[in-house]
Amino acid sequence: MDGKEEEGPKKRYNCARRSRYTNKRVSLIFSQTFIMHVSLKFIKIRTVYCLITVTLIFALFYLYNTSYLNKTEVEIARVTTIRPPNETTAYKVLRPKTTTKYILLWTDHDLHPFVYFGEGNSIFAKQKCGYTNCYVTSNKELLRDVTEYDIIAFNGPQLDIGDLPTLRSFHQKYVYANIEAADNYPICKDDWNHFFNWTWTYKLNSDAIWGYVVVMNSSNHIIGPSLAVDWMSVDDMVPIDMDLKQKLATKNKAAAWFVSNCNTISNREEFVNELQTYLGDFNLKIDVYGACGTFQCPKEIMNKCLVEMQENYYFFLAFENAISEDYVTEKVLLALNHNTVPIVYGGADYSRFLPPGSYLNAKTLGAENLAKEMYDIIENREIYYRYFRWRKYYRFARRLENPESNEYCRFCAMANDENLMKETKIYHNFSAWWNSTEMCDFNEIGK
Repeated sequence: MDGKEEEGPKKRYNCARRSRYTNKRVSLIFSQTFIMHVSLKFIKIRTVYCLITVTLIFALFYLYNTSYLNKTEVEIARVTTIRPPNETTAYKVLRPKTTTKYILLWTDHDLHPFVYFGEGNSIFAKQKCGYTNCYVTSNKELLRDVTEYDIIAFNGPQLDIGDLPTLRSFHQKYVYANIEAADNYPICKDDWNHFFNWTWTYKLNSDAIWGYVVVMNSSNHIIGPSLAVDWMSVDDMVPIDMDLKQKLATKNKAAAWFVSNCNTISNREEFVNELQTYLGDFNLKIDVYGACGTFQCPKEIMNKCLVEMQENYYFFLAFENAISEDYVTEKVLLALNHNTVPIVYGGADYSRFLPPGSYLNAKTLGAENLAKEMYDIIENREIYYRYFRWRKYYRFARRLENPESNEYCRFCAMANDENLMKETKIYHNFSAWWNSTEMCDFNEIGK
């Protein structure tokens, strides 16, 4: 009986222990569940905050760049090299349109030919150009930013790889300008490849021709110089009239040469010395005027010298100081416009500049054959007269004398040509375009 009475308290004790254990487990489970719930909620909140932060950063970045473009109002390519922005078929200008076209002379404005520009737009009005809204300056701080100039021109003799704009915009045109012969200012290295958009030189395949001579037909239409001129055959031209024959009848001397540079890359002085020797066999000679000769003709009396040449000399030596393609200077005009036959010496294809039967080509003939040809022509007046038949059909002048051929007028017109300004053009192999293979060994340079 005593044993049965002891089971009651023991059983109640075990139940109480199980109850407390169960309560603890429930509390633990509830605590873990609550912690997990709070943790998940915290993770979700952190994720949301991260997404919000990234979105805000992106939005601020976008707004900053948009405001920067709006502030500068120009699409700028920040470059670490001197190369232009990448080519693209999509052309977009964010800069507001203006009627004024700004041309910046990056190199010395006092060096030929930039010196003729002056400052402002007076040159275009003075030359009676079709467009006069171009403003030329050498002041790099005239506008707020160098990228705002429409055109930046670099003079060939002063190119400096260490002095270039650090910013460049898509709307701009970088222009290589040079009126000097390529052989005198060669660019054989590839430093300037992929840099220039336009060229402005004497070469006939330049974007704008900055030459010395213009040819017009009897209707005063410009026909040359050109890569292909449809000249009239000398046999189809009528003989010269009696008035011109009388003017030519006073001639009594073989040839004149006006020269001041006695040591040239073309070696013209050596050719003349050789020619003098062969002419001596015919009792003829060349009268050399200037620093390299015995006759003097300073600028103050140049007109008097030209009159003497017109009256007394059969031929005039138009010898260039360099053998470069298309390099033909005003020397040839002195002969053509003063009733004298030019003897040319240079690297040009002269059929692009002069009508057939109007000149002798020294390089083609060689010194010995040239001397014989000169003698035969002098001895036969009828042959000499044939060299003037062209005068009824063509006229020669300096390019500046006609707004249609004026270099400055042409340049301003190009700046106003929207299609031309939008066109993507880069001289990828500028060195090969500018120089001859004789001057630059491009195979050797490429090694």
